[in-house]
Amino acid sequence: MSAQAAEQEELDKFFTVFDGSSPEDVSHARQLWSSLSLLPPAESRLVTADVRQRLPVSRPQHGGSTAPAPGAKPSAPQPPSVHALRQRQEERQRYVTMADQRREILALLRRQREQRIQKELLSVAFKPKVKVGREKMSKLQKPSDSEKMDKELVNQLQ
Repeated sequence: MSAQAAEQEELDKFFTVFDGSSPEDVSHARQLWSSLSLLPPAESRLVTADVRQRLPVSRPQHGGSTAPAPGAKPSAPQPPSVHALRQRQEERQRYVTMADQRREILALLRRQREQRIQKELLSVAFKPKVKVGREKMSKLQKPSDSEKMDKELVNQLQ
């Protein structure tokens, strides 16, 4: 066999060839074969119609007597009862008192801060300009022997 014949046989294995058919028949056959392509197996899909992906949602259960009839119109909204109004007023009053307490606390903290700043400003004039470390303080408090001798010599000269 020639190389072309071998290639033709190889192509015939993978493709359907319509020799001697009209172009209309070829196009119809291609449409038919393309519509019959197989879907991937269910295991390879992320979501399938067969498998339930989520748990069922529980809906509130209504008693038979409290549920309105399907043809009945929904009733007008009931005005809040006196008890509910009192509860709302008490709750509002609690929130108002809490807000007042918060304002008082913030005012007190603000006053304390201002007092601290004033005291700080007063004491700035009396604070030492340079901080002296502990080692330097110990040297200043306990002069060495050579310094003592220098002081005595200065005193003798006077």
